Amino acid sequence: MRFFSHKVALFFGAASLLFAAEVSVFEAGNLRNPSPYGLTQNEKLLLEKTQEVEKLGRELAGMRNDFSSLKEQMEGVRSVLDGTNTRVGRSDGDMRALEARLVSLEETFAKTSEQILLLQTNLQEAKNAQDTNNERLRIVLGEMSSLIDSINNNYASKSTLATLAERVGELEGAKKTAPLPSGLEAKPGAELMQEALSFFSANNLDEAWARYDILVKKNYMPARSNYFLGEIAYKKQQWKTAIKHYKISIDLYDKADYIPRLLYHTAISFDKIGEPANAAPFYRALKSNYPESKEAQASPDR
Repeated sequence: MRFFSHKVALFFGAASLLFAAEVSVFEAGNLRNPSPYGLTQNEKLLLEKTQEVEKLGRELAGMRNDFSSLKEQMEGVRSVLDGTNTRVGRSDGDMRALEARLVSLEETFAKTSEQILLLQTNLQEAKNAQDTNNERLRIVLGEMSSLIDSINNNYASKSTLATLAERVGELEGAKKTAPLPSGLEAKPGAELMQEALSFFSANNLDEAWARYDILVKKNYMPARSNYFLGEIAYKKQQWKTAIKHYKISIDLYDKADYIPRLLYHTAISFDKIGEPANAAPFYRALKSNYPESKEAQASPDR
C-alpha cells in the first residue's frame, strides 16, 4: 500500500508541475507532441514525470487486471474446493456406510456359518440315529422271522393251522356247559361279526368264541377273527392257543390297528409259558414300531 500511495503522490505532483509549466508559442515545448522539442529544463522534468506516471498508471491497471484475474481464479479454486469437500464428505459417509454394511455382512456370514455347521451336526446325528434304528429294526425283524419259524416248527405249521384251529375249537367246545345257539352257520358274516363283538365286549367269551370260530371257517375277515380268538384264549389263560391265533392273525395282515396289543399279549403269553427269550423280540418290535402306544410304554426293556 505504501508503494501505491507513493505512486499516486508522484502522479498528482507531476500534474501540478504540468499545469505550472510555460507553454511555447510554437510547437516547441508542446508536451502533447509525440516527439516534443525545445523543452525547458522544467518541461523535460515534467515530461519524464508524466511518462513515469503514465507508465505507473499502466502498471497499476495491469496489476488491477492481474488482481481481478487472481480473484476470479481464487473464487474458482474456492468453488472447486467446496465441491471437493462436499464430495469428500459424501465419500466419507458412503465409506462409513459401506464399512457398517461389511461388518453386518460379516456378522451375518458368521451366524450363517454357525447355523450351517449346527445343521450339519444335527443331520449327521440324525443319520447316525437312523442308521442305529435301522440296524436295530433289522435285528428285530430277523429275530421275529426266526421266532415265527420257531412257532411254525414248535406249535403249528401253516399247512396244519386250520386243522389245529378246528381241533382246538372242538376240544374247548366240549368243555362248555351251556349249549350254543343253533343255526349260527347260516347267519351272514357281518351279522356274526357284530354279535361276536357284542358278546366279547360283555365278556361272554363262549358266545364270542363260537361266532369268531365260524367266521374263521367262513374266511370272513380271518385276520381280525383270529385276533379275537387269540384275545379270548388270552383272557382264559390258554397261552399257547392265544399264541397260535395271534400268529395266524399277523401272518394274514400285519397293519391292523390292534397289532400293538397283539404283539404285547404274544410276548406276555411266551413269558407265561416260561419262554422269555421268545417274548423279548416281540417287546423290542413293539417299542421300535409303535413307541407311542400304551403297550410299548408298558413293555419291559429287554
